[in-house]
Amino acid sequence: MDSEAILSNAVNLSQMVERHLRSDEVWGRIPELRRSYQTDDYAELPAFMPEEIHATALKELEALFAEQAQRRDLIIKQSGNTPRKYSNIDRDALTQGSTVVPEIFRSTALYELLEAIVGEKVLPVPYVPEEYIAARLHKAGDVHGWHWDDYTWALVWIFKMPDEDNGGSLEYVKGVPWDQDNPRVEEFVSAGPVIRRHPAVGNAYLLKADTALHRVSTLRYDAERMIVCFSFATVADLEREVDHESMEALYPHSHERHTTGP
Repeated sequence: MDSEAILSNAVNLSQMVERHLRSDEVWGRIPELRRSYQTDDYAELPAFMPEEIHATALKELEALFAEQAQRRDLIIKQSGNTPRKYSNIDRDALTQGSTVVPEIFRSTALYELLEAIVGEKVLPVPYVPEEYIAARLHKAGDVHGWHWDDYTWALVWIFKMPDEDNGGSLEYVKGVPWDQDNPRVEEFVSAGPVIRRHPAVGNAYLLKADTALHRVSTLRYDAERMIVCFSFATVADLEREVDHESMEALYPHSHERHTTGP
């Protein structure tokens, strides 16, 4: 099906997403994905969406990055003064400019799939600006420095990826706590082990991002790493107080809109 036809037919898009995520092809991988998650706090889903949906989402993202991207060059105190140097698109711009991304986030089939992988209830995050965002590393020196996420899971969908020797890889140390008053990033990274993954375009990876200290490694030369990140919560996440200071720094307008109103 032509991607333009998907753009003009939201009902058809929803049905395609649900059908794909409930397909035997996807669910046949569940035992392998569950083992990977249990061992490494990481599971990579091949061909996360059908090609035509991926193509539609990519077209939408490229338009948004061309028109609305915000460039960030920050040091984030809460994660041990680590750098953020890349371009991003906030949740509200994606909601308005993408047909695909919001549809996937609200897909009941996606939550069922994730629950089968992690073995517990998966919920939308209670903080709207963190539901889904897009990020693009594209200049030499761009990096998404070491950090933890506010909520338990990140599902990262890959649209563009540099050559592995250029950087842009996910690197993480699993099973370490985030103490914002004393992050101990250098200590955890030095102790390791640092696990490295370089997922393929079209795939998505699920990471237990609240206890995996992780980063996207620095680009050595100009190239593109373009992703959409969906965030999900546990029941316990909804019952605890969460500090959104790092998200406020990276997505200030979205934070303001959803915490102080228009």
